[in-house]
Amino acid sequence: MAVSFSCVHAADKRAAGAHEHGHGVFQMAIEEDHVEIELEVPAFDIIGFEHAPSTDAHRAAIAEATQRLSRPDTLFEMPRAAGCVAGRIEIGFGALGGAEHDGDEHDHEKEHDHEKHGHDDHDDDHEKHAEEEDTHSEVTASYRLVCADTGALDAIKFGYFDAFPDAEELEVVILSASGQNAGEVNRDETAFEIE
Repeated sequence: MAVSFSCVHAADKRAAGAHEHGHGVFQMAIEEDHVEIELEVPAFDIIGFEHAPSTDAHRAAIAEATQRLSRPDTLFEMPRAAGCVAGRIEIGFGALGGAEHDGDEHDHEKEHDHEKHGHDDHDDDHEKHAEEEDTHSEVTASYRLVCADTGALDAIKFGYFDAFPDAEELEVVILSASGQNAGEVNRDETAFEIE
């Protein structure tokens, strides 16, 4: 029996409403011999910013986050008895992949406003911060783990919070042939039991 995220994911999107730093969504579908995982979190939680990278430090943060996200075995620890190993891994940084040219155009418009309206540097810093707050980029990751025994999947320990210190909470939805489990994990409660 194939289990799909599409209906649940659309419902979660509607229910979740606004983008909120610190809070992401982890969805997992358990199939006969593998699991499919989808992770969607604010870019701020993963790399500390939500705009196109413009410095070497930004690019280094994305590279480091990519390495960490490429280790589902440390982010989402499954019971050893399940014998799950990573297969396909896909990671996306959404709007952060935008060309730097777009950022340059944006800065030019801001400079024009500065000259036109006579803002001081403090006002410009405030405007830049407000614009960054209005820019909401998501980091997405999807994984296919091949498992020797999906029946042994009775819990997940989330090392995700150790890997990403700005992350605070994940909404967890787990689908299987026997039904759906839903709940939350956070920095203080990192284990999720699968019923």
